[in-house]
Amino acid sequence: MKDSQEFYEGMGLKFLDPQNETEGIREYLKLEEEFVLRTFKGVDSVLDVGCGEGRYLRKLAPIVGKITGIDFAEQLVDLAKKSTANFSNVTTLLGRAEHLPTLVEETFTYALLAWNTIGNIPQELHQCIFDNLAKLVDEKIFISTFQCSPEVMDERLRYYAKTGFKVENIDGNQVILEGGLHCANAYPLSYFQELLESRGFSMKTYDFGFVGVMIEGTKTSI
Repeated sequence: MKDSQEFYEGMGLKFLDPQNETEGIREYLKLEEEFVLRTFKGVDSVLDVGCGEGRYLRKLAPIVGKITGIDFAEQLVDLAKKSTANFSNVTTLLGRAEHLPTLVEETFTYALLAWNTIGNIPQELHQCIFDNLAKLVDEKIFISTFQCSPEVMDERLRYYAKTGFKVENIDGNQVILEGGLHCANAYPLSYFQELLESRGFSMKTYDFGFVGVMIEGTKTSI
């Protein structure tokens, strides 16, 4: 697979255009935002993994103590920095989630992986990323991702068609776009349960319409 950084700094910007959202995707994102703003209010510190152009950095900055965003796409990080320049409690970093311990020296109350961030990261990196999060997160990890069902796959395909992306292949819950330039995955809840529980987190879930799900991992061991 090609480095999808090229995708996010080019045609992937179509993901940021609300006009490309299908009804199911729009409902998912609306419910995600409502949940995040309600749940994160008053939290001391937040780590936003895959912060993109700064959507949640901007929305959470007024209601949390401080927030740090990380993304590997330089163009998106530049957009995030510009859009949060007036917030003194926002830090935006260019880097990859698997390198988090070399990028930050502090721990965070909550971590957020929104809008299928985890499904856009190659699976072979997940173990390393969750090891990092277990070290850096004091209380909770929130993972927003796609549900796994034929109905959700149909909605995802409608969404990709609306954005104009070419679907090269479908493998289970993985959709490969634009000649392998981007792969979007969904995983069963049992997959996240193993990742979280093996690192000392209990798991709870919240449905976001029929398309999305928020996974809440609460630290049970120090």
